[in-house]
Amino acid sequence: MNPIGGYYELELSRGTQSYHDTPYAFKSGRASLHYILRLLKPSLVYVPYYTCNGLLDSFEAAQTNYQFYEINHLLEPDELPELERGEYFLYINYFDVKREFVQTLSDKYGDRLIVDCTQAFFMKGNGKSWFFNSCRKYFGVPDGSYMYTPRHVHDQPDIQQNEQYIVSHLLNRFNNHVKEGYVSFLENEELCGAELFGMSKLSEYLLSNINYTDVIDKRYANYRYLDTIFTEQHLFPPDPCDGCVPMVYPVLMNKPVDRKLFADLGLFIPTYWADVRNRRMNGFEIEKLLTMLLLPLPIDHRYNLDDMERMVKLIKRFQ
Repeated sequence: MNPIGGYYELELSRGTQSYHDTPYAFKSGRASLHYILRLLKPSLVYVPYYTCNGLLDSFEAAQTNYQFYEINHLLEPDELPELERGEYFLYINYFDVKREFVQTLSDKYGDRLIVDCTQAFFMKGNGKSWFFNSCRKYFGVPDGSYMYTPRHVHDQPDIQQNEQYIVSHLLNRFNNHVKEGYVSFLENEELCGAELFGMSKLSEYLLSNINYTDVIDKRYANYRYLDTIFTEQHLFPPDPCDGCVPMVYPVLMNKPVDRKLFADLGLFIPTYWADVRNRRMNGFEIEKLLTMLLLPLPIDHRYNLDDMERMVKLIKRFQ
């Protein structure tokens, strides 16, 4: 029964916008993967070394064994394993520019392929393999992840909606206090762990009010502009595949650049992923090199071509 009287809540209404058409909505990509692993109970999962430790949290939560594999300069494995019974293969759709390779893997492995789309929000499932994404890596929401199963899977999880999240970083950013909100952002990232909870009601409402067509168009425009400047330093072919909605514009520098220098100038460029360099394992040289030299430039819907021009000028200072 709803209480009567008292203080007011946020004046939010559920919108009419929808992009994903799956009934599976978890609090995070890690929670989605945890659920997949709990359901499948694999004996072993092959995982790319070029990933963050957050993904590995899901394996710890599900008590699932994994084995790293190497990738080449195209972010693809040179050799694909022949899976034994109970084994699965996990691949990341890096920056949403690897859809064609994802389809190749799906044709080979079918429902024994798990596709991490946390860098590819706009990729949907194909009914053959497992897919999961992350909402907060694309939008100003505290949590959220959509998951797609193979067609033959009809399991419905009975889980509570997530209520353990922080929004102060979103409010700080809304009020143009970016640096002040960073600590809260990190605290919320810790809360977006692998625990099995559904997407929060707040994220559901916020996501239902987004104009996804407009978001996609702006990403394409920013991506194409940067490609006129950095095409020689592009990690991939100039044009993304049909349907791809790139997360970032990946520029490969010829020397490491201290990202703090950019941050001091108001340009925040992430590192994918410091965890890779900190693992004490031999080999995986390409992955470690990418961690140092790759600049994933933001191209999202918050920015226009004027912002892209300003970013280009800042980067040129350090080339």
